[in-house]
Amino acid sequence: MNETEKHEEIILGAADDAAEALREKGARSFDVYVRWNSSISAEAKDKKLDAFEQAQSWGAGIRTLMPDGRLGFSFAAGSVEAVRDAVIMALESARNSEPDGSNNIPVPSGEAFPDILEYDEEVAETSADYAVARAIEIEEAAISYDRRITKVRKASVSITTALWTIISSEGLKALSRGTWLSCGVMAVAEEDGDSQMGYGFDYSRRLSGLDYHAAGAEAGEKAVSLLKARKTPTGKFPVILENIVASEFLGTLASSFSGESLVKGRSLLAGKTGEKIFSDAISIIDDGTLPGGLSTRPFDDEGAASRRNILVQGGVFKGFLHNAYTAKRTGGASTGSAVRGGFRSAPGVGPANLYIEKGNLNKNDLISRIDNGLLVREVLGMHTANPISGDFSVGIAGLWIENGRVAYPVREGAIAGNLISIFSGIDTVGSDLRFVGRLGAPSLLLKPISVSGS
Repeated sequence: MNETEKHEEIILGAADDAAEALREKGARSFDVYVRWNSSISAEAKDKKLDAFEQAQSWGAGIRTLMPDGRLGFSFAAGSVEAVRDAVIMALESARNSEPDGSNNIPVPSGEAFPDILEYDEEVAETSADYAVARAIEIEEAAISYDRRITKVRKASVSITTALWTIISSEGLKALSRGTWLSCGVMAVAEEDGDSQMGYGFDYSRRLSGLDYHAAGAEAGEKAVSLLKARKTPTGKFPVILENIVASEFLGTLASSFSGESLVKGRSLLAGKTGEKIFSDAISIIDDGTLPGGLSTRPFDDEGAASRRNILVQGGVFKGFLHNAYTAKRTGGASTGSAVRGGFRSAPGVGPANLYIEKGNLNKNDLISRIDNGLLVREVLGMHTANPISGDFSVGIAGLWIENGRVAYPVREGAIAGNLISIFSGIDTVGSDLRFVGRLGAPSLLLKPISVSGS
């Protein structure tokens, strides 16, 4: 029996033990979520190890539901005894909570879980030495990209293995496992007194899927491409949001797809189901079954089968993402979108792998369509955007385009507006779909928008 199998036995035993303790104490409606994580992270600098961390943890989150709709939650980490204590605290929490008729422990639908398992035994057995060597490798790849790359701020590698199970009073018993790898590097380019930074990264669920050299080269290319940048021109121009930047805009919009935002009155899309609100060119999908996706899984964090949800099709908003609570509150059905931040939190609502469906033209094709315009490669201040109103104002840096070709780098520009107007003003969707975590987008060519610069 390997380490993963040993921990699988532990978490299943802990879940069964908690469920039995709940039944003994008279709990008629409950669920138990138990998760085990193992992680390794390494950072390299100057071709040697700069920081290292290795950890394992497991714990349980327990929900209990009273007949009048009072819901209790508690969690515990590290031991079966602590989990038993959490059972008592969850029951006490329920007794002291407010009734809510929308609270429920979901009844399994009978729908089979999709046959997906994003788990790689090679990742689960990866050594600390491997992580350190790869961190040094990605640093070297960035440094060797160009003579103008003078240093690397941080080169990092992260490796995670996880097991999780859900048991409920309604007959659910589900178990799954997953592996994740990521790497990232920040490179600095210098020339004639000018200094610029560029970031490169990659993600994978499998050991063979991570391209450390490509991530290092990406950081180097981005840093070098912005050297000797001029101030951004002011005017109204067509703008290309490079795929990573487009993902940031999608990330700000993402909370508006949540049924949780809807019931709290915080969704930009409330009351717009069935309406055409975006460009015809845009379709947005959330897919918990996407091969290789960072949040791909057979079931969500309440045990509902993962699925592919079409949220926007041809610019038309189709509907919200729901867990069991928001589905009942709004008279709908769960979309398999229950998410937890680990065993310490009760399930909320969130996307799995949320992305803009790609088009047919690559980034160079999009550039060739512009006489005078801008390719945005970086945005500053996206975190200040208001997800409820959709208003934003961000700094930008990128490449100026003339006669269908990149002319020179630019910085110290800004664009402002509203998410609805940005997504409704998309002219063409590129083919270079790329994910940043669980958010993905291709490059997007926007119809002329106002750009502030010099």
